[in-house]
Amino acid sequence: MAEGLKFNDEVSHALKMAYQTPDIVSARGQVIASLKLQNGLKVLDIGSGPGLLAKDISQHIGPTGSVVGVDMADNMIESAKQLCADAVNVTFEQGDAMSLPFADNSFDSVVSTQVYEYVPDLNAALLEFARVLRPGGRGVIVDTDWAFPYWNAADVDCRDRIIHAWKQHCAQESVPMRLAGAIKSASLQLSKVEALPIMNIEYNDKNFSYWLSKIIASFAIDRNGVTNKDSEAWLAGIESLEKKGEYFFCINRYLFEVTK
Repeated sequence: MAEGLKFNDEVSHALKMAYQTPDIVSARGQVIASLKLQNGLKVLDIGSGPGLLAKDISQHIGPTGSVVGVDMADNMIESAKQLCADAVNVTFEQGDAMSLPFADNSFDSVVSTQVYEYVPDLNAALLEFARVLRPGGRGVIVDTDWAFPYWNAADVDCRDRIIHAWKQHCAQESVPMRLAGAIKSASLQLSKVEALPIMNIEYNDKNFSYWLSKIIASFAIDRNGVTNKDSEAWLAGIESLEKKGEYFFCINRYLFEVTK
């Protein structure tokens, strides 16, 4: 059973750092391009996290446009408000992707990145996405297929146990495989699907997988028989691979463009 990722201060810091790596900055640029933003649009960012995407969106919709970010985590909301303090067209509030606190047809564009892996019911969450998007509006959804990370390891058995434990962090393991059906069930039109792979061959704080490994190592402890010693050994093994020039990580994220 998925127990969920707890967004404590340590995890929140690692996520903020991960979201600022070139890997994710590039992916945000692709999200922005897919939204085809214009001046004056009203945009909803579901699962706005530390506010980086909302801030980027705000720079493409002009002073007459607006961005509303919703997130369930208090510390994420506070971080996002601090980041966007100078952006007068951005607001944040606490909200649940399963029950968005907005009227029907409220937004010209709706975006959700790395959210639907956590929801208890994917189809119901997509119905909420569709409900708040106006007819003719545009949406973008990005999610990762956590079933297939490729990660070199000094100890393959230890890695496999840790990655298996990590799968407990989400309720929906292979969201991209099921999104097309959920989009159709929500009476949205799927216009494009694009793979956004992340591949790292170096292990340092400039790469997404560096910060992801810290989050996973912490989460896995006391799950699937993983001990603190196991997590430390896994990270040490990654460091040893980096020193030998043998580090490798790859995972696929997928971007879905929809219209209503």
